[in-house]
Amino acid sequence: MKFLAQAYQNADAFSGSELENLEGLLHLMAAHPGFQAYKEASYKLLELSPDSHAADVACGLGFDLPHLKALVPRGSVTGFDLSAKFLASAKARIQAAAGGADASIHFLQSDIKALDADTGAFDAVRIDRSLQHIPEPEVAIAEMLRIVRPGGIICAAEPDWGSFVIASSTPEIATKVAAVYACALVNPRIGRDLVDLIGTQTELTHHSVHSLLFKSLADLNRMCVLGDITARSVEAGVITSSENARFWQDLEERDRAGRCFANLNIHLVSGRKP
Repeated sequence: MKFLAQAYQNADAFSGSELENLEGLLHLMAAHPGFQAYKEASYKLLELSPDSHAADVACGLGFDLPHLKALVPRGSVTGFDLSAKFLASAKARIQAAAGGADASIHFLQSDIKALDADTGAFDAVRIDRSLQHIPEPEVAIAEMLRIVRPGGIICAAEPDWGSFVIASSTPEIATKVAAVYACALVNPRIGRDLVDLIGTQTELTHHSVHSLLFKSLADLNRMCVLGDITARSVEAGVITSSENARFWQDLEERDRAGRCFANLNIHLVSGRKP
């Protein structure tokens, strides 16, 4: 929990197995059907044409860049991220998959609060699950608006960790565990705030809520780092060791019976720059 909150804010401070674990987690998320569904919806909201110039801010390992590039065959795509290590991994993977470098896909190390781009340089700008980790998200939104042209689109997809539900026969324990997770994040309820953050500065063009459903204990434990959450919940005195044992016993029984699940809501919001 603390590890993830720190890592996403400054991935370059990590190395070795910790960095590998973080990148592995991002690969798992990118392959999850729920993540893929809302991502696909976000690409369509950008209103891209074959000649468009699109930006993916806080792009991480760059999973979205090839999808955006496919929509702008005569245009360009730029991935911005604070982490040089993430960008290096993104560049290597994308070039390997394409069989070489593509001069129309750019990778720029840049702070989201001061993006290395001219005002109005892009037709569309998106961000995905990164505002939850960024202090002063309104500054990041303002910078996205700066680099998009008038009439262009900005789009954000962010979770609302207040919606995080873990199915449990001990709901009082599950609620406490979910609350501990939320407290580890900079902006745990940023998803529900997007309508105001974007809608007060643009012509709001879209708002939808997408469910991320984790249907196995393996997925829940890996993608939501549940073991870390519960261990830290015990350490902080939020739940007792015996409550933790009961909670996990119930999860394991549910998993064996095919009744294990957790759900998290992702808010997808887009707006047109005046």
